[in-house]
Amino acid sequence: MHKKMHRIRCIILLLYTLGLHGQPPLTVTYSPQNICVLTGSVVVLNCNYTLTPDYSFRSGYWCKIDGQKHPTCVKASEPRIEYDSRECRVKISNLIPSDSGVYEYRIITAKFTYLQGKDGVSLSVSATPHKDCWGVSYSSTSFCVLRGSTVDIPCIYGFPTDQTVTKSFWYREDKKRKVLIDLRLEEDYKSRVEHLSTEEHNCTLRIRDVRETDSGQYRFRYVTKKTKEAISGGLVTISVPDLQVSMTADTVTEGGNVTLTCDTSCNLKADTSFIWYKNTQPTRHRAINNTLHLNPVSSEDAGSYSCAVRGHEQHQSPEAALDVRYPPRNTTVLVIVDHLGEIVLGESVNLTCRSDANPPVHTYTLYRKTGTQISLLGGGQSYIIANISYETSGLYYCVAQNSVGEQHSAAVSVPIAGQGSAKYVAIGILVVVTLLLLPGLLCLSRRKSSVPPTTGSTTFSQQQADSSHNTLTSNPSCRRNAEADNDECQYASVKFKGSDKAEVGPYTDVQHPHTQTAQDDTEYASVNFFRP
Repeated sequence: MHKKMHRIRCIILLLYTLGLHGQPPLTVTYSPQNICVLTGSVVVLNCNYTLTPDYSFRSGYWCKIDGQKHPTCVKASEPRIEYDSRECRVKISNLIPSDSGVYEYRIITAKFTYLQGKDGVSLSVSATPHKDCWGVSYSSTSFCVLRGSTVDIPCIYGFPTDQTVTKSFWYREDKKRKVLIDLRLEEDYKSRVEHLSTEEHNCTLRIRDVRETDSGQYRFRYVTKKTKEAISGGLVTISVPDLQVSMTADTVTEGGNVTLTCDTSCNLKADTSFIWYKNTQPTRHRAINNTLHLNPVSSEDAGSYSCAVRGHEQHQSPEAALDVRYPPRNTTVLVIVDHLGEIVLGESVNLTCRSDANPPVHTYTLYRKTGTQISLLGGGQSYIIANISYETSGLYYCVAQNSVGEQHSAAVSVPIAGQGSAKYVAIGILVVVTLLLLPGLLCLSRRKSSVPPTTGSTTFSQQQADSSHNTLTSNPSCRRNAEADNDECQYASVKFKGSDKAEVGPYTDVQHPHTQTAQDDTEYASVNFFRP
């Protein structure tokens, strides 16, 4: 209702004005009045207007009249529209067929009176070049191009058949430049660009060996002989993508999962294939599109990852580090001394615990095990036994712990030089003493056994003889001499190996046991009996 009332007021005002002054309050002329342009191109509609002295200008705007004469006003806030409300000029970019129609320029006066001129400018938008059609059309206005590749920007431009193109070129949009430079003349482009103008209306641009510096906006422009005016196409954006690796988590615990994505700053073709690298070498994992799934994650998956588009492997993304946490493992106790060779009594020994863990071990604890008893030695990676002795012997082990878990090492012993041979020496001495005493005890036992029990002499019973650590069978050479008052007995000859000297009595040859090296078997004393 409000719009209808507004139109009625405008008509009444217009009729009133015509009646008083004999001319319309607003006169608008368009140049040109009929325009044919190509889809995707840019058009500029120009006009001039005249107001009668009774009206003062406040602002202006454009409207498109459809078939039913219902105006659709063009909003300057739309992305494709550009005009100043004080200028009788409008610029429309990226034209589409539905933009076709009649455009009028209207004015709002200082008293908020709405005035419109007669007729308007007719705009026709065509998808293909034909007679009387101007403009530049691109197949696309945005291109995502990989470094080192070649890109073609399909382009067509139109002009009436009575026109002749005198100049055409591509240039890079740069608002800081006052002069438009043909890409073929620029130092960075002249050896890499060409126009694929195989047909009269073809303005396709080819750029080879695309570089990161090629990212930007480009435009095609041409000039005809008659009009001598430059016709420019819309802007074409070329983007050279930066590859970046993103992760669902850059730190993960062993056994978990993580997804890596090769992100691009612009949209590549759907069939683009990616290749993944770990520490600059191709990974053993299979990628799906631009993602890499690690499930489950192992400690071997830790490292620096990068990605590239297959066929363009020389242009890899920056590396992204994946940290894999795991509990301590390979935990061991090392026995460290300050010299080579065996450990001797009284020396200082360093027990050091080592372990592989991520994050590093934060707590080491050392223990000593003696039989079934376990003693805590203390915390820390190292423990020093200042004065090693037989009393400090035993088994030692440590426990390594980090935020993920813990591990016990295997127990180790601290061997002391001579600790094993001393045991064998003690056994040898016991054997020698037993052998020295045993013959006399046996002879005495035999002698006493021949005396009648009524003599009242003290005798060794067989049970007493058997109580010795070593027993020998009865020796027939030891008997009582009936012709003498004294007993005569043949004694054992015991001789220490390695010596010809008799150590016990004129009838005794005792050989000391010989302690051999670790490769030899220990030999004990040998006992031989003989008659003098």
